[in-house]
Amino acid sequence: MVREFITSHLRPLAIGAITLTVLIVGLAIGLLIHFHSVKPVAPIIENPGYQTILPSGKTIEQLGGWVKISPPESTPVYAYADKIGSVTISVSEQTLPDSFKGDVDGSVATLAKSYSATDNQTAGNTKVYIGTNADGPQSVIFAKSNLLVLIKSQKKIDDKAWVAYINSLN
Repeated sequence: MVREFITSHLRPLAIGAITLTVLIVGLAIGLLIHFHSVKPVAPIIENPGYQTILPSGKTIEQLGGWVKISPPESTPVYAYADKIGSVTISVSEQTLPDSFKGDVDGSVATLAKSYSATDNQTAGNTKVYIGTNADGPQSVIFAKSNLLVLIKSQKKIDDKAWVAYINSLN
């Protein structure tokens, strides 16, 4: 009688409990994997609080907004993404550091050297320093409109295209 009761009533409950446990554990593992792989997105800012420069004919809204890329305790640095031809670039801007103001050209040249950006170009009145990684990505450093600007590309871009893009920044 007891055996018959267990077989008819408790066994289906035990099987159901085990099945439910397996489903809950599977769901929990799936959620952990999902949330572990999702990276938080930085908030988008429309106005960083100082005068910035953008490519002629483009608004910051068209470029996806400014994203703050500096740590909270340091000088604010904001960036946006754009393209030169088919190559994605990331343009970051910050106000010119006070330590640069006595000798802007020399300070930018020293900074560029630390990035191995030793290819010198001129865009209008702006001295531009370009560094190219062996794999193709480039770093471009210059000062314009009282800003220190650093641009990173995913691939190598022709010097003339860099100069044209920098000349378009207003």
